[in-house]
Amino acid sequence: MATSVGDPMSLFFANLLNPAAVIAAEPAHRTSQRRSLANLLGALLGATPLVLCGLNTASAQESALPVNDSAQSQQQAAPVPAAPAASAAAKSEIVKPPVQNSALDGALFYQILIAEVQANAGDAGSAYQLYLDAARRHQIGQLYQRAVEIALRGRAGEQALTAAKAWRQALPQSREASEYTAQILLALGRTSDLAAPLRTLIQLTPAPQQPQVIAGLPRSVARLADKKAAAQVIDEATQPWRQPPLELAEAWSASAEGWMQAKDNDKSLAALNKAIALKPSLTNAGLIAIDLMGQAPEAENIVKAQLARPDAPALVRLAYGRKLAGTQRYTESAEQLEQLLKEQPDQMGTWITLAAVRLELKQVDQAEAALQPVLKRASTSTEKPAAGANGNTASNTPAPDANDVEQAYLLMAQIAEQRNQLPQAAAWLDRADPKHERLNIQAQRARLLVKQGKIADARKLIRELPETEPRDAVMKYQAEAQLLRDARLWDEAYKVLDEATRRFPDDSDLLYDQAMLGERLHKYTDMEVQLRKVMELAPDNPNAFNALGYSLADRGIRLDEARTLIKKALELRPGDPFITDSLGWLEFRAGNTTEAVRLLNEAYQSRPDPEIAAHLGEVLWNQSKQEEARQLWLEALKREPDNDTLKDTLARFKIKP
Repeated sequence: MATSVGDPMSLFFANLLNPAAVIAAEPAHRTSQRRSLANLLGALLGATPLVLCGLNTASAQESALPVNDSAQSQQQAAPVPAAPAASAAAKSEIVKPPVQNSALDGALFYQILIAEVQANAGDAGSAYQLYLDAARRHQIGQLYQRAVEIALRGRAGEQALTAAKAWRQALPQSREASEYTAQILLALGRTSDLAAPLRTLIQLTPAPQQPQVIAGLPRSVARLADKKAAAQVIDEATQPWRQPPLELAEAWSASAEGWMQAKDNDKSLAALNKAIALKPSLTNAGLIAIDLMGQAPEAENIVKAQLARPDAPALVRLAYGRKLAGTQRYTESAEQLEQLLKEQPDQMGTWITLAAVRLELKQVDQAEAALQPVLKRASTSTEKPAAGANGNTASNTPAPDANDVEQAYLLMAQIAEQRNQLPQAAAWLDRADPKHERLNIQAQRARLLVKQGKIADARKLIRELPETEPRDAVMKYQAEAQLLRDARLWDEAYKVLDEATRRFPDDSDLLYDQAMLGERLHKYTDMEVQLRKVMELAPDNPNAFNALGYSLADRGIRLDEARTLIKKALELRPGDPFITDSLGWLEFRAGNTTEAVRLLNEAYQSRPDPEIAAHLGEVLWNQSKQEEARQLWLEALKREPDNDTLKDTLARFKIKP
């Protein structure tokens, strides 16, 4: 059945030009440059050390280099002893701290001074060379860092890389040197040399923090265009941690994520299974498996096994529930969300999601019940707290997120609308803040007008909405067309979408909506052209493949092609009940009644939709199970009495409600 519609890099690295860039003039921010010089000289003279850039996971000790970060002097300065407490009878005695030896001599001081003067004058090339020369002669980490930063500010990636590599070679135990080198290589897209500094970066990270750094690698290399090369970099960088004695589940999950991005499902699944074997409740492994479900349906078995454990990660259950809802497996989604809310009843956003799922299942009372915790929390948070014994006011109940409250109001309006309680629906919409969901609010108001027969007013309400974002015009066309569909003005709706696709000829959503209306109006040739264009524009979207396959099957033509299209849709969205319904209907048209019943039952159990009920009932009727078919249809009609497909089916079989 067809359906309707990691870690950020430094600003320096984000602004890098191509590898052939030449050092450009550095902006003359004189105050900041003088401060930079003062900080550097102060560090070299033994004042507060410079704090270098580091990963979020670096420890405070790793973030600041010692005063004498050089090959000649690696010893730490002795701590300054505390002054002894003076007794009333004793004379106060000044205790002088020990002198800290500085790596700065007169020649180096002069060279740094000249370098900063050159940088201040806009001669970044000379400043870079002076700093790099000083760093190489004295092997001081701060000097290498300054050379790298000058090159980066001049958008000269190659020079920055040269300085970073020299820094790493001179001071191999400097974590910052490996970090700079890795980030510059990433910015330049140099995958061949990237694994080594990443591996060193992990090695120089304290052991308790290594899993977190490893887990962040896929996000760090996500900018690389060659996803296979990126996955190989992750594997090479984490190789010591994917075998005993250092083996970590996080290293295997990072590998799985990399190969998932590279579309190598076999390698990704193999790595995921290794991660789960080492740490069955690893949250990241479960989340990766959920993402992988779209490419490899067998990944869902990993998710289900993890969620069956008593220590199942709550974040994985939430993500799985949302994934199921996104693929229209609403019954299963509701089960996961309810299980999560038993464990974490204060998660207001989860109550909102559950309510939306219940509405999709036409379970209006259950949807309303799911919204009560949010509405109660919102009501409590707006009341003035009672004064305590000391006269102060306090409340232990945190206010819900404003967006959650807005969504709750909109869902309550939909509930009232489905109950045909139009004044109550309007009242809920009045409580919503139009700054948050203006288009949604006005679209719902327009639907209420349509139900009152005020179609012209409804269209005017949508058309007068301002277009503040590029996407607003498209959404307005979709909203107006939906209003006309609700009013069963199919030709008018088609005209609106025809105008929309002329204005936005490459918008796949508009083309799909127009194709679906075209099928209803028996414009099959136009429909097929539009759906095939959607396939070209959005090859990973299953809707167009399913819609065309279903249309061919429903008309009993080109069944082999229909099967290919529907199976392609199922590959893109495994387990989708509407696509499964399409395949079941195809089997029925092809004469495979037993397989048709199995597939349609599977689809209906996942989502008891009236159109799926219409198909399943017809197949059952064909199997001489007329009473079972009749009961199925009548139950579906109670839930959705205005469904056209179901009413047409009942009329064809002369079943009276």
